[in-house]
Amino acid sequence: MSKKISKAKARKMANKFRKDGKGISSVNFTAEQFERLLREPNCAGIRVYNAYDEDKKEFTMFLVGTDANGNNLLPSKDDLEDSDPYSIENDGQRCPPVCPPNDL
Repeated sequence: MSKKISKAKARKMANKFRKDGKGISSVNFTAEQFERLLREPNCAGIRVYNAYDEDKKEFTMFLVGTDANGNNLLPSKDDLEDSDPYSIENDGQRCPPVCPPNDL
């Protein structure tokens, strides 16, 4: 069940992470990336993964579609294939360095 939180609580949570955490505080994904996942067969939600990109040597996040039971909808093979109905979205805009002026 989803729950909305106040801006004050969101700011407090984000500040705590920045103080205690490592790397980025957020990643901005486009509506197109979310829509692409939501159009996949049986997609009922989206899971956000914290990750570390070994190639770029930086923390990041990526998106995976989920079914109605919360199971990941993953590509059938380890290698990327355009014909697979499922995908993993990456390459959102990291903050820092690209943070909005009204960052939480």
